[in-house]
Amino acid sequence: MITEKERELGTRFAYINILATLIVFIVLAFVIGPDETGYNEDFGALTGLVGFAQGLTFLGLVRLSGKLFNAKEKPLLAGAVAVTYGVGVVGLMFALTPTFIANGFTVRGISADTVTDLSFYLNFTQFLISALWISQVVRADEGQLPSWGKVVGNTQAYGSAAVLFAFYFGVIGQALFVPALLLFGIILYPVFIYGMSQAFSNN
Repeated sequence: MITEKERELGTRFAYINILATLIVFIVLAFVIGPDETGYNEDFGALTGLVGFAQGLTFLGLVRLSGKLFNAKEKPLLAGAVAVTYGVGVVGLMFALTPTFIANGFTVRGISADTVTDLSFYLNFTQFLISALWISQVVRADEGQLPSWGKVVGNTQAYGSAAVLFAFYFGVIGQALFVPALLLFGIILYPVFIYGMSQAFSNN
């Protein structure tokens, strides 16, 4: 059973997660630029901190979603929460690591550029597992989410999963992948998380 304090935390986590997601996107797309790879010396520390906040609040949302949607009685949701939380913890470890390496005193055999690029591709696995979690949240919903939230959640989950599998098997080009990533990751994902905030605050 979810408590009033946990509902408040869930709502707060949702808003911070949305804000952090948009800030990271704006910095990467418009300040640093999409063509740059590796670690950016000027903005790497900033994006790392914001990404860390994004990851922490995502973990909070995942964990609290299990209580909000009664995962104890829904094994598929319980499994999705456990897997998504574990993958999210791994992703969180990569948020600050490039800056620690860039400012390190005795770093050997690995560079901030390498870890940043690796983190970029590890994110796709996290996106895929997140789609699994979202699909199970929508499936487990019993009226907590707004009606539009369920539609957005299903569209985001199944749409992003389809695009990611197409990318994995090499059957989608950059010209289609980038706008799809924008649609599912920067538009529909924050909208669904806003729906989660409504579920926490109204329940």
